Amino acid sequence: MKIDQESSGNIVLEFNQQEIEALAKRIIQHAEDAHSSVLNLGYLINEAKFDSHNNFRQPVHPWESKHHGTA
Repeated sequence: MKIDQESSGNIVLEFNQQEIEALAKRIIQHAEDAHSSVLNLGYLINEAKFDSHNNFRQPVHPWESKHHGTA
């Protein structure tokens, strides 16, 4: 983990993939003791993890005229 403070006063936290997954797992495992904002963070981390592994993109519609050489 890397922690930086910007000149604006904002704090930036950088995690590698393994660190952030471990953090999310710990947060969710201790959900009964966590504040709702901490739980939201854990769920957001998990959602981002799943989105980063999802490479599906909607294919181009085959019957659109622009794909058959007509405009």
